[in-house]
Amino acid sequence: MKKIFLSLALTLLASGVMAQSAEDKAKAKAEAAALKAAKKEAKTQMAEATKIKDAIYLKVQDKENPAKEEEVFAESQKGLDLINKALKSGHIEEKKLGEAYKVSEMLAMLRHNLYLGKASEKQTFDTVAYYDNLKLLCDGLHNELKYTKPTPGETGNAKELEGKKANLASSAVYFVYAAQFEGDCKRYDRALEAYDIALNYGKLYPEVADQVKLPVEPAQIAYYAFHIAHEGKKYEAMDKYYEQALQFADGVQGTNQVRLMSYLEQGDTATWASKAREQCLADPGKNEDLIQILASYYQKKGHDKMGEFADAVLAVDPNVLIANYARGFVYFAETKYDEAMKYYQKCTEIKPDYYDAWYQCGLCIFRKALDLNSTISNIKNQAEAKKTKEQTIKLFGEAIPYFERAREITPDEPQKWAYELKQCYTVTGQAAKAAEMDKLL
Repeated sequence: MKKIFLSLALTLLASGVMAQSAEDKAKAKAEAAALKAAKKEAKTQMAEATKIKDAIYLKVQDKENPAKEEEVFAESQKGLDLINKALKSGHIEEKKLGEAYKVSEMLAMLRHNLYLGKASEKQTFDTVAYYDNLKLLCDGLHNELKYTKPTPGETGNAKELEGKKANLASSAVYFVYAAQFEGDCKRYDRALEAYDIALNYGKLYPEVADQVKLPVEPAQIAYYAFHIAHEGKKYEAMDKYYEQALQFADGVQGTNQVRLMSYLEQGDTATWASKAREQCLADPGKNEDLIQILASYYQKKGHDKMGEFADAVLAVDPNVLIANYARGFVYFAETKYDEAMKYYQKCTEIKPDYYDAWYQCGLCIFRKALDLNSTISNIKNQAEAKKTKEQTIKLFGEAIPYFERAREITPDEPQKWAYELKQCYTVTGQAAKAAEMDKLL
Protein backbone atom coordinates (compact mmCIF):
# COMPACT_ATOMS: atom_id res chain seq x y z
CA MET A 1 0.00 0.00 0.00
CA LYS A 2 2.86 2.39 0.84
CA LYS A 3 4.45 1.76 -2.55
CA ILE A 4 1.19 2.66 -4.32
CA PHE A 5 0.92 5.94 -2.40
CA LEU A 6 4.55 6.80 -3.08
CA SER A 7 4.18 6.12 -6.79
CA LEU A 8 1.07 8.29 -6.92
CA ALA A 9 2.89 11.15 -5.17
CA LEU A 10 5.78 11.05 -7.61
CA THR A 11 3.35 11.08 -10.54
CA LEU A 12 1.56 14.15 -9.19
CA LEU A 13 4.87 15.92 -8.56
CA ALA A 14 6.13 15.24 -12.06
CA SER A 15 2.89 16.45 -13.66
CA GLY A 16 3.06 19.62 -11.53
CA VAL A 17 6.58 20.39 -12.68
CA MET A 18 5.59 19.83 -16.29
CA ALA A 19 2.55 22.11 -15.88
CA GLN A 20 4.63 24.85 -14.17
CA SER A 21 7.22 24.66 -16.92
CA ALA A 22 4.59 25.19 -19.58
CA GLU A 23 3.13 28.09 -17.61
CA ASP A 24 6.54 29.73 -17.31
CA LYS A 25 7.09 29.39 -21.03
CA ALA A 26 3.78 31.01 -21.77
CA LYS A 27 4.53 33.82 -19.32
CA ALA A 28 7.99 34.37 -20.78
CA LYS A 29 6.54 34.42 -24.27
CA ALA A 30 3.94 36.98 -23.24
CA GLU A 31 6.59 39.14 -21.55
CA ALA A 32 8.78 38.98 -24.63
CA ALA A 33 5.86 40.00 -26.80
CA ALA A 34 5.01 42.85 -24.46
CA LEU A 35 8.63 44.03 -24.42
CA LYS A 36 8.76 43.90 -28.20
CA ALA A 37 5.55 45.89 -28.40
CA ALA A 38 6.82 48.42 -25.87
CA LYS A 39 10.05 48.89 -27.80
CA LYS A 40 8.11 49.29 -31.00
CA GLU A 41 5.81 51.82 -29.36
CA ALA A 42 8.76 53.81 -28.01
CA LYS A 43 10.37 53.74 -31.45
CA THR A 44 7.13 54.92 -33.04
CA GLN A 45 6.71 57.69 -30.45
CA MET A 46 10.25 58.88 -31.06
CA ALA A 47 9.71 58.85 -34.83
CA GLU A 48 6.45 60.79 -34.51
CA ALA A 49 8.06 63.33 -32.17
CA THR A 50 10.94 63.76 -34.60
CA LYS A 51 8.52 64.41 -37.46
CA ILE A 52 6.67 67.00 -35.41
CA LYS A 53 9.95 68.67 -34.43
CA ASP A 54 11.17 68.82 -38.03
CA ALA A 55 7.85 70.11 -39.31
CA ILE A 56 7.40 72.85 -36.73
CA TYR A 57 10.99 74.04 -37.17
CA LEU A 58 10.41 74.36 -40.90
CA LYS A 59 7.29 76.42 -40.25
CA VAL A 60 9.04 78.63 -37.73
CA GLN A 61 11.82 79.33 -40.23
CA ASP A 62 9.36 80.04 -43.08
CA LYS A 63 9.80 83.77 -43.67
CA GLU A 64 6.72 84.13 -45.87
CA ASN A 65 4.25 82.21 -43.74
CA PRO A 66 5.81 81.52 -40.32
CA ALA A 67 4.00 79.39 -37.75
CA LYS A 68 1.82 81.29 -35.33
CA GLU A 69 2.58 81.27 -31.64
CA GLU A 70 -0.44 79.12 -30.79
CA GLU A 71 0.60 76.50 -33.35
CA VAL A 72 4.18 76.40 -32.05
CA PHE A 73 2.98 75.86 -28.49
CA ALA A 74 0.47 73.19 -29.51
CA GLU A 75 2.76 71.22 -31.83
CA SER A 76 5.80 71.40 -29.58
CA GLN A 77 3.72 70.16 -26.64
CA LYS A 78 2.43 67.29 -28.75
CA GLY A 79 5.97 66.34 -29.68
CA LEU A 80 7.22 66.67 -26.11
CA ASP A 81 4.46 64.42 -24.81
CA LEU A 82 5.47 61.72 -27.30
CA ILE A 83 9.23 61.89 -26.78
CA ASN A 84 8.89 62.03 -22.99
CA LYS A 85 6.71 58.92 -23.00
CA ALA A 86 9.32 57.17 -25.07
CA LEU A 87 12.15 58.26 -22.77
CA LYS A 88 10.28 57.37 -19.59
CA SER A 89 9.50 53.90 -20.96
CA GLY A 90 13.17 53.02 -20.84
CA HIS A 91 12.87 51.21 -24.16
CA ILE A 92 14.93 53.50 -26.34
CA GLU A 93 18.26 51.95 -27.25
CA GLU A 94 21.23 53.62 -25.60
CA LYS A 95 22.77 54.45 -28.97
CA LYS A 96 19.57 56.36 -29.80
CA LEU A 97 19.32 58.26 -26.50
CA GLY A 98 21.39 61.22 -27.71
CA GLU A 99 19.06 61.61 -30.68
CA ALA A 100 15.98 61.27 -28.48
CA TYR A 101 17.14 63.93 -26.02
CA LYS A 102 18.00 66.20 -28.93
CA VAL A 103 14.36 66.03 -30.06
CA SER A 104 13.24 66.83 -26.52
CA GLU A 105 15.54 69.82 -26.02
CA MET A 106 14.81 71.28 -29.46
CA LEU A 107 11.08 71.20 -28.85
CA ALA A 108 11.58 72.67 -25.37
CA MET A 109 13.83 75.38 -26.84
CA LEU A 110 11.03 76.51 -29.16
CA ARG A 111 8.73 77.02 -26.19
CA HIS A 112 11.50 78.61 -24.12
CA ASN A 113 12.16 81.26 -26.75
CA LEU A 114 8.46 82.08 -26.91
CA TYR A 115 8.32 82.53 -23.12
CA LEU A 116 11.36 84.81 -23.23
CA GLY A 117 9.74 86.86 -25.94
CA LYS A 118 6.63 87.33 -23.86
CA ALA A 119 8.69 88.26 -20.82
CA SER A 120 10.72 90.85 -22.74
CA GLU A 121 7.52 92.40 -24.07
CA LYS A 122 5.99 92.33 -20.58
CA GLN A 123 3.14 90.08 -21.70
CA THR A 124 1.47 87.64 -19.32
CA PHE A 125 2.45 84.00 -19.68
CA ASP A 126 2.18 80.71 -17.79
CA THR A 127 5.06 80.85 -15.32
CA VAL A 128 4.41 77.29 -14.13
CA ALA A 129 4.77 75.99 -17.67
CA TYR A 130 7.82 78.22 -18.19
CA TYR A 131 9.65 76.68 -15.24
CA ASP A 132 8.66 73.11 -16.08
CA ASN A 133 9.78 73.61 -19.67
CA LEU A 134 13.08 75.12 -18.50
CA LYS A 135 13.85 71.99 -16.48
CA LEU A 136 12.94 69.85 -19.47
CA LEU A 137 15.18 71.93 -21.74
CA CYS A 138 18.22 71.64 -19.47
CA ASP A 139 17.63 67.94 -18.87
CA GLY A 140 17.48 67.44 -22.64
CA LEU A 141 20.66 69.42 -23.31
CA HIS A 142 22.51 67.65 -20.51
CA ASN A 143 21.57 64.17 -21.70
CA GLU A 144 22.06 64.99 -25.36
CA LEU A 145 25.65 65.92 -24.53
CA LYS A 146 26.01 62.83 -22.36
CA TYR A 147 24.80 60.32 -24.94
CA THR A 148 26.08 61.92 -28.14
CA LYS A 149 29.60 61.04 -29.26
CA PRO A 150 31.43 64.05 -30.70
CA THR A 151 32.70 63.68 -34.24
CA PRO A 152 35.28 66.16 -35.55
CA GLY A 153 35.69 67.62 -39.01
CA GLU A 154 33.58 69.61 -41.43
CA THR A 155 30.78 67.08 -41.40
CA GLY A 156 31.13 66.25 -37.71
CA ASN A 157 28.92 67.35 -34.83
CA ALA A 158 31.60 68.74 -32.51
CA LYS A 159 30.79 72.37 -33.30
CA GLU A 160 27.07 71.76 -32.83
CA LEU A 161 27.67 70.14 -29.46
CA GLU A 162 29.75 73.12 -28.35
CA GLY A 163 26.73 75.25 -29.16
CA LYS A 164 24.57 72.96 -27.04
CA LYS A 165 27.00 73.38 -24.14
CA ALA A 166 26.78 77.14 -24.52
CA ASN A 167 22.98 76.93 -24.42
CA LEU A 168 23.10 74.80 -21.29
CA ALA A 169 25.55 77.13 -19.57
CA SER A 170 23.52 80.25 -20.41
CA SER A 171 20.32 78.67 -19.08
CA ALA A 172 21.49 78.99 -15.46
CA VAL A 173 20.27 82.57 -15.27
CA TYR A 174 16.74 81.54 -16.21
CA PHE A 175 16.39 79.53 -12.99
CA VAL A 176 16.89 82.75 -11.02
CA TYR A 177 14.06 84.33 -13.00
CA ALA A 178 11.92 81.21 -12.56
CA ALA A 179 12.49 81.34 -8.81
CA GLN A 180 11.34 84.97 -8.73
CA PHE A 181 8.24 84.13 -10.76
CA GLU A 182 7.38 81.22 -8.47
CA GLY A 183 8.03 83.27 -5.35
CA ASP A 184 5.82 86.10 -6.58
CA CYS A 185 3.04 83.55 -7.04
CA LYS A 186 3.67 82.16 -3.54
CA ARG A 187 4.71 78.75 -4.87
CA TYR A 188 7.49 78.68 -2.35
CA ASP A 189 8.67 75.08 -2.73
CA ARG A 190 9.10 75.52 -6.47
CA ALA A 191 10.84 78.87 -5.96
CA LEU A 192 13.33 77.33 -3.56
CA GLU A 193 13.89 74.41 -5.93
CA ALA A 194 14.74 76.87 -8.72
CA TYR A 195 17.12 78.82 -6.47
CA ASP A 196 18.81 75.56 -5.49
CA ILE A 197 19.31 74.64 -9.14
CA ALA A 198 20.85 78.06 -9.83
CA LEU A 199 23.14 77.82 -6.80
CA ASN A 200 24.25 74.27 -7.66
CA TYR A 201 24.24 74.57 -11.44
CA GLY A 202 27.89 73.64 -11.87
CA LYS A 203 27.45 70.49 -9.79
CA LEU A 204 24.27 69.47 -11.59
CA TYR A 205 25.79 70.12 -15.02
CA PRO A 206 29.54 69.64 -14.56
CA GLU A 207 30.14 69.69 -18.31
CA VAL A 208 29.49 73.47 -18.25
CA ALA A 209 30.69 74.29 -14.73
CA ASP A 210 33.46 76.58 -16.06
CA GLN A 211 31.08 78.42 -18.39
CA VAL A 212 28.21 79.30 -16.04
CA LYS A 213 27.59 83.03 -15.56
CA LEU A 214 24.86 84.15 -13.19
CA PRO A 215 23.37 87.68 -13.17
CA VAL A 216 24.36 88.17 -9.53
CA GLU A 217 26.80 86.55 -7.13
CA PRO A 218 25.73 83.26 -5.47
CA ALA A 219 25.58 84.98 -2.08
CA GLN A 220 22.89 87.33 -3.39
CA ILE A 221 20.92 84.38 -4.79
CA ALA A 222 21.16 82.72 -1.36
CA TYR A 223 19.91 86.00 0.12
CA TYR A 224 16.87 85.91 -2.18
CA ALA A 225 16.25 82.26 -1.31
CA PHE A 226 16.57 82.98 2.43
CA HIS A 227 13.91 85.68 2.30
CA ILE A 228 11.57 83.63 0.10
CA ALA A 229 11.92 80.78 2.59
CA HIS A 230 10.94 83.17 5.39
CA GLU A 231 7.99 84.51 3.43
CA GLY A 232 6.78 80.94 2.94
CA LYS A 233 7.54 80.05 6.60
CA LYS A 234 10.02 77.40 5.42
CA TYR A 235 12.17 77.79 8.51
CA GLU A 236 14.45 74.80 7.91
CA ALA A 237 15.24 76.14 4.44
CA MET A 238 16.15 79.49 6.02
CA ASP A 239 18.82 77.75 8.07
CA LYS A 240 20.18 76.15 4.89
CA TYR A 241 20.71 79.50 3.14
CA TYR A 242 21.63 81.65 6.15
CA GLU A 243 25.44 81.40 6.17
CA GLN A 244 25.76 81.95 2.42
CA ALA A 245 23.23 84.80 2.52
CA LEU A 246 25.41 86.58 5.10
CA GLN A 247 28.15 86.81 2.46
CA PHE A 248 25.95 89.29 0.58
CA ALA A 249 27.26 92.40 2.30
CA ASP A 250 24.35 94.71 1.45
CA GLY A 251 21.86 92.33 3.02
CA VAL A 252 23.56 91.28 6.25
CA GLN A 253 21.49 93.46 8.57
CA GLY A 254 18.19 92.51 6.95
CA THR A 255 19.11 88.83 6.93
CA ASN A 256 19.92 88.85 10.63
CA GLN A 257 16.75 90.75 11.48
CA VAL A 258 14.58 88.31 9.56
CA ARG A 259 16.34 85.33 11.10
CA LEU A 260 15.63 86.61 14.60
CA MET A 261 12.04 87.40 13.65
CA SER A 262 11.58 83.81 12.49
CA TYR A 263 12.36 82.47 15.96
CA LEU A 264 9.68 84.67 17.48
CA GLU A 265 7.24 83.56 14.78
CA GLN A 266 7.88 79.98 15.85
CA GLY A 267 7.36 80.89 19.49
CA ASP A 268 10.98 80.08 20.32
CA THR A 269 11.88 83.02 22.55
CA ALA A 270 14.86 81.26 24.12
CA THR A 271 16.57 80.72 20.77
CA TRP A 272 15.68 84.27 19.72
CA ALA A 273 17.39 85.65 22.84
CA SER A 274 20.43 83.42 22.37
CA LYS A 275 20.90 84.31 18.69
CA ALA A 276 20.18 87.99 19.34
CA ARG A 277 22.84 88.01 22.04
CA GLU A 278 25.36 86.40 19.69
CA GLN A 279 24.60 89.01 17.05
CA CYS A 280 24.89 91.89 19.50
CA LEU A 281 28.20 90.75 20.94
CA ALA A 282 29.64 90.05 17.47
CA ASP A 283 29.24 93.71 16.46
CA PRO A 284 27.63 95.91 19.14
CA GLY A 285 28.06 99.12 17.19
CA LYS A 286 25.82 97.90 14.37
CA ASN A 287 23.17 96.42 16.65
CA GLU A 288 22.24 99.17 19.11
CA ASP A 289 18.52 98.88 18.37
CA LEU A 290 18.67 95.16 19.03
CA ILE A 291 20.72 95.73 22.19
CA GLN A 292 17.94 98.02 23.46
CA ILE A 293 15.29 95.37 22.73
CA LEU A 294 17.37 92.64 24.34
CA ALA A 295 18.13 94.81 27.38
CA SER A 296 14.36 95.20 27.92
CA TYR A 297 13.99 91.43 27.56
CA TYR A 298 16.63 90.81 30.22
CA GLN A 299 15.12 93.48 32.46
CA LYS A 300 12.00 91.32 32.73
CA LYS A 301 14.22 88.43 33.76
CA GLY A 302 15.75 90.51 36.56
CA HIS A 303 18.13 93.43 36.99
CA ASP A 304 21.04 91.02 37.43
CA LYS A 305 20.39 89.58 33.96
CA MET A 306 20.13 93.04 32.44
CA GLY A 307 23.35 94.16 34.13
CA GLU A 308 25.24 91.05 33.05
CA PHE A 309 24.18 91.60 29.43
CA ALA A 310 25.21 95.27 29.54
CA ASP A 311 28.60 94.27 30.97
CA ALA A 312 29.09 91.70 28.19
CA VAL A 313 28.38 94.31 25.51
CA LEU A 314 30.62 96.93 27.12
CA ALA A 315 33.45 94.40 27.37
CA VAL A 316 33.40 94.26 23.56
CA ASP A 317 32.73 97.97 22.95
CA PRO A 318 32.70 100.41 25.90
CA ASN A 319 31.18 103.16 23.74
CA VAL A 320 27.81 101.59 23.06
CA LEU A 321 25.28 104.17 24.20
CA ILE A 322 22.38 101.92 25.15
CA ALA A 323 24.60 99.44 26.99
CA ASN A 324 26.01 102.23 29.16
CA TYR A 325 22.50 103.48 29.83
CA ALA A 326 21.32 99.97 30.72
CA ARG A 327 24.20 99.45 33.13
CA GLY A 328 23.43 102.82 34.73
CA PHE A 329 19.74 101.91 34.91
CA VAL A 330 20.52 98.73 36.87
CA TYR A 331 22.76 100.54 39.36
CA PHE A 332 20.12 103.26 39.77
CA ALA A 333 17.43 100.65 40.47
CA GLU A 334 19.75 99.19 43.12
CA THR A 335 20.13 102.72 44.61
CA LYS A 336 23.84 102.67 43.78
CA TYR A 337 23.74 106.25 42.56
CA ASP A 338 27.47 106.94 42.33
CA GLU A 339 28.01 103.85 40.16
CA ALA A 340 24.98 104.72 38.04
CA MET A 341 26.25 108.28 37.61
CA LYS A 342 29.46 107.08 35.91
CA TYR A 343 27.52 105.29 33.17
CA TYR A 344 25.01 108.09 32.67
CA GLN A 345 27.87 110.58 32.33
CA LYS A 346 29.47 108.28 29.76
CA CYS A 347 26.20 108.47 27.82
CA THR A 348 26.37 112.28 27.77
CA GLU A 349 29.91 112.04 26.35
CA ILE A 350 28.80 109.64 23.62
CA LYS A 351 25.67 111.64 22.79
CA PRO A 352 25.77 115.22 24.17
CA ASP A 353 22.09 115.89 23.40
CA TYR A 354 20.79 112.74 25.11
CA TYR A 355 18.07 114.11 27.40
CA ASP A 356 17.54 110.87 29.36
CA ALA A 357 21.20 110.64 30.35
CA TRP A 358 21.41 114.27 31.54
CA TYR A 359 18.17 113.93 33.47
CA GLN A 360 19.32 110.68 35.07
CA CYS A 361 22.62 112.25 36.09
CA GLY A 362 20.71 114.97 37.86
CA LEU A 363 18.34 112.45 39.38
CA CYS A 364 21.21 110.39 40.82
CA ILE A 365 22.42 113.43 42.76
CA PHE A 366 18.84 114.50 43.57
CA ARG A 367 18.05 111.09 45.07
CA LYS A 368 21.27 111.15 47.11
CA ALA A 369 20.22 114.54 48.45
CA LEU A 370 16.76 113.29 49.38
CA ASP A 371 18.19 110.23 51.11
CA LEU A 372 20.66 112.33 53.07
CA ASN A 373 17.96 114.87 53.97
CA SER A 374 15.77 112.09 55.41
CA THR A 375 18.47 111.32 57.99
CA ILE A 376 18.71 114.83 59.47
CA SER A 377 15.71 114.49 61.78
CA ASN A 378 17.33 111.46 63.41
CA ILE A 379 20.67 113.17 64.12
CA LYS A 380 20.76 114.34 67.76
CA ASN A 381 24.04 116.19 67.53
CA GLN A 382 23.20 119.68 66.26
CA ALA A 383 26.61 120.30 64.74
CA GLU A 384 26.47 117.05 62.84
CA ALA A 385 22.87 117.73 61.79
CA LYS A 386 23.89 121.18 60.51
CA LYS A 387 26.78 119.69 58.58
CA THR A 388 24.48 117.06 57.02
CA LYS A 389 21.99 119.76 56.02
CA GLU A 390 24.75 121.75 54.34
CA GLN A 391 25.83 118.62 52.47
CA THR A 392 22.23 118.08 51.39
CA ILE A 393 21.92 121.66 50.07
CA LYS A 394 25.24 121.23 48.26
CA LEU A 395 23.97 118.05 46.55
CA PHE A 396 20.78 119.78 45.40
CA GLY A 397 22.97 122.48 43.95
CA GLU A 398 25.17 119.94 42.15
CA ALA A 399 22.09 118.43 40.51
CA ILE A 400 20.98 121.75 38.99
CA PRO A 401 23.38 121.87 35.98
CA TYR A 402 22.26 118.44 34.84
CA PHE A 403 18.55 119.31 35.03
CA GLU A 404 19.22 122.65 33.30
CA ARG A 405 20.98 120.81 30.46
CA ALA A 406 17.95 118.49 30.21
CA ARG A 407 15.82 121.63 29.97
CA GLU A 408 17.99 123.00 27.14
CA ILE A 409 17.51 119.78 25.17
CA THR A 410 13.73 119.63 25.72
CA PRO A 411 12.69 123.26 26.29
CA ASP A 412 9.07 122.71 25.30
CA GLU A 413 8.50 119.83 27.71
CA PRO A 414 8.65 121.29 31.22
CA GLN A 415 7.05 118.19 32.70
CA LYS A 416 10.43 116.51 32.14
CA TRP A 417 12.49 118.84 34.38
CA ALA A 418 10.48 121.63 36.01
CA TYR A 419 9.56 119.76 39.21
CA GLU A 420 13.13 118.74 40.03
CA LEU A 421 14.49 122.19 39.19
CA LYS A 422 11.85 123.83 41.41
CA GLN A 423 12.93 121.66 44.34
CA CYS A 424 16.62 122.30 43.76
CA TYR A 425 16.13 126.07 43.34
CA THR A 426 13.99 126.22 46.48
CA VAL A 427 16.47 124.36 48.65
CA THR A 428 19.41 126.40 47.37
CA GLY A 429 17.61 129.70 48.02
CA GLN A 430 16.88 130.67 44.40
CA ALA A 431 13.31 131.75 45.00
CA ALA A 432 12.75 133.60 41.70
CA LYS A 433 13.83 130.64 39.63
CA ALA A 434 11.75 128.31 41.80
CA ALA A 435 8.70 130.50 41.17
CA GLU A 436 9.40 130.37 37.42
CA MET A 437 9.39 126.58 37.54
CA ASP A 438 6.22 126.60 39.59
CA LYS A 439 4.45 128.52 36.82
CA LEU A 440 5.52 125.92 34.29
CA LEU A 441 4.09 123.03 36.28
